[in-house]
Amino acid sequence: IEESPAAEWVVDEALRAKIGKIGVEAAKAVDYVGAGTVEGLLQDGEYFFLEMNTRVQVEHCVTEMTTGIDIVREGIRAAAGETLSVTQDQVEMRGHAIECRINAENAAKNFAPAPGKIGRYIEPSGPGVRVDSGVGENGEVTPMYDPMVAKLIVWDVDRERATARMLRALDEYEIEGLTTLIPFHSALLATEQWREADTCRELTEDKEWLKSTAPETPVERITDDGDEKLEQQYTVEVSGRRFDVNVIGPPPVGGVVAAGGAAPKPKRTERKSSGGGGADTLEAPLQGNMWKVVVKAGDTVEEGQLLCIIEAMKMENEITAHKAGVIAELPITEGAPIGAGDPIARIVSEPAAQ
Repeated sequence: IEESPAAEWVVDEALRAKIGKIGVEAAKAVDYVGAGTVEGLLQDGEYFFLEMNTRVQVEHCVTEMTTGIDIVREGIRAAAGETLSVTQDQVEMRGHAIECRINAENAAKNFAPAPGKIGRYIEPSGPGVRVDSGVGENGEVTPMYDPMVAKLIVWDVDRERATARMLRALDEYEIEGLTTLIPFHSALLATEQWREADTCRELTEDKEWLKSTAPETPVERITDDGDEKLEQQYTVEVSGRRFDVNVIGPPPVGGVVAAGGAAPKPKRTERKSSGGGGADTLEAPLQGNMWKVVVKAGDTVEEGQLLCIIEAMKMENEITAHKAGVIAELPITEGAPIGAGDPIARIVSEPAAQ
């Protein structure tokens, strides 16, 4: 979530002028011409310069809404060697703007990627409401790219009214078949932490609170006619932290071949097992690209040991062994695509010592 301007009890006019001066001086120091974004950190009332990116960023929309300036157009004018259509003295901020990033992510599952197909798609509208989107009805958010579906931006005369307008817009936004951050945004904007212009860090780090943002009615996924889809639950480890992930996709590959050469459709609860130590087959919890494989067939592994890394939606997802044992099969290749439910490894338990 982004907003402009910062709440007056967080950044006053004197501090805002100081921040602006630092940004201008940074651009002048390198003779910079063009649209750019200066980033900083505010801590205990003191501002620290972090970096400058030589482009507009996702959050430029809130500045456009409060200044009335088309930043992209001005950037093009600068790149073409033309003068800007406004001077610094003409820049005046009015009202308050808020932007919510509508990502295909599941906040209740610690912001796990949630790619999928879109059915009905209806954007909110009305005075002070803007939607910058890249999808539409019957579109699809794939796991190979950024999970952003759209940017929802609202404007009103002050922060309180802008918040109310955003809550209304979020309620009107309809994206059938896709899990998004809409419930998360609605929940966060209704908190006391948001009203106080807090960073809300304690909320986003609270797993129980995040779980409470799950939609009341589970999202019904859009699937191709005739394709069987199963919902499977996995525990994955990412950067040393474990997350519960629900994956909806085709049934697992493999299994016993029936007479006539056709593989029977596995039951929802059916998994390969060797009798001791739990199920043997570890399946991919999400679709993506097999970025790195760090083990080989025949290796002895411990439960929780890193096996491979799947890249999906700009995130590196570490996949760890679900049990201790010996890797009997490892049907994965670095650089190859992998689908949700595809086998990653078959780990068999070592015989108990006599």
